[in-house]
Amino acid sequence: MKCPAEDRLHAGRQPCYLSIIMTATELKVVWHATPFVPFNIVLPSGEKVPVPHPDFLTVSPSGRIAQVWKKGDVRVSMDVFLITSIETMRVASRSRGR
Repeated sequence: MKCPAEDRLHAGRQPCYLSIIMTATELKVVWHATPFVPFNIVLPSGEKVPVPHPDFLTVSPSGRIAQVWKKGDVRVSMDVFLITSIETMRVASRSRGR
C-alpha cells in the first residue's frame, strides 16, 4: 500500500514504508519533496542507503539506475526497479537558543 504524500514527507512521524514497484517517478516524488526530508533507500539485501540531502542522489537519464554518493566520493549504484522500499528519516527539530 502506498503512503499518502502528505504523510510520507512530514518530519517527526514514524517512517513511512512504501511497498510498491519502484519507478524513477516514485523515487523523484521523495527526492524532490519541498521541504526535503532525508530518507533511506532499502535494497533487497536489507541494506539501507541513506540520502541525507538531494545532492547526494543522481538518477540516469533513462531512470533505470540511481546512484547515492557517500563520504569520500564513494557511490552506491542500484537498479531503481530493485529498490524494495523508501523510509523517511526523522529530522531532529532545532531549538533556538536565546
